[in-house]
Amino acid sequence: MKSTICLLFILFFSFGFAQDCDCASDLEFVAAKAKESPSFKSQWKSPLADKFLIAGLKEDMRNDENLALNCLYYLQTYLGAVKDNHIYIADFDKEKDYASLTPFYKGSPEDLSSNAVTTTDDPVTGIYELAGVYRVAVVKVADKYYDYAGYILESNYEDWPVGSLKFTLRITGEDFSGNFYDRNHKPQRRKVDLTNGRLYPERWVKEDFAASYAANNYYIEGDTFQYKDYGNGVHYVRLGSFGGSNENYAKAMKLLETLKEKLTSGKVILDLRNNGGGGPRTSDPFLKLFKKRKKQLEFHLIQNNFVASNAEHFLMKAKNQLPLTTYGENTKGALAYGFGNYSTADLITPCNNYSLGLTSSKYERYLKYEVVGIAPDVSLSHESDWIGQVLAKIE
Repeated sequence: MKSTICLLFILFFSFGFAQDCDCASDLEFVAAKAKESPSFKSQWKSPLADKFLIAGLKEDMRNDENLALNCLYYLQTYLGAVKDNHIYIADFDKEKDYASLTPFYKGSPEDLSSNAVTTTDDPVTGIYELAGVYRVAVVKVADKYYDYAGYILESNYEDWPVGSLKFTLRITGEDFSGNFYDRNHKPQRRKVDLTNGRLYPERWVKEDFAASYAANNYYIEGDTFQYKDYGNGVHYVRLGSFGGSNENYAKAMKLLETLKEKLTSGKVILDLRNNGGGGPRTSDPFLKLFKKRKKQLEFHLIQNNFVASNAEHFLMKAKNQLPLTTYGENTKGALAYGFGNYSTADLITPCNNYSLGLTSSKYERYLKYEVVGIAPDVSLSHESDWIGQVLAKIE
């Protein structure tokens, strides 16, 4: 009899936990664990603000008819309470079918296009494109947790048919909290603003502004590490990664040997675009060489929004130690915190098995650049190729 009662108690407890194991439970887990990270410890000190944020997110969850798809968005929104571009919550389960969860526009494609055309003073609605891969209609939405929705009109991928929801925008002051579904339909929260017809720093551009973004300055042909002699004493050096793998390090050091021979005088265009970081083992040798020859060389560095982490540290050191002018757009803004040697492998949420990555190291002297990024000395337009623009300026 006693064993039967114990078994019933265990079954009841297990059933009750299963009933409660949902996105809200994962939110509680993330909130508790995130407070152990240096960014939350230094920036998130109000228990009342924390309480209100969690309550607001739970309310949005209860009203979201697509919660199975959007749970990650709410957890990412919580982590967005602090400025820390390294901290993350993600789903690495390749078997989960997010595509089957994607909602569709409730109407015809013709109605969708018509509703997206700006007929009022609302500058957000309209037709947008992403690098020739997707074309969407952004429409105003009512009675949702978001204010605008972008639905597919054309796509290069079969699993993104006409009418499927590609992103949502929620007004948060002067900018938006965007929920952008990636290539695999997984939600990714991004803070964006509408600047010159573009949802910046995302690359969605309104059709009316296409001429302003005629050049794709995010695609760079060739190897990660490159050297070119443009003649007239102008050198081109691409530093595409500071990753610490043995293969990447070997390629970097091969380029370094070339630079020791070639960079004796003149002007150097350093192309740092798309360099997501790595470690000082790879980046420091280049800085050491450049410092040694700074009296013979003049440096011009190109940066974009995909320059992050250790690459941003390299950029800051270069600005302080070299005769340097920077060009392009703001970097990503992921340099005030890092992972160090801390392992996050065991931080798995209890219900959806999401992976939570918490930072452990901090460089808070750079906090003013976190999320915002490092601004260039000279902004470049996307109407033409950036290297051509820099060559025109320095020649």
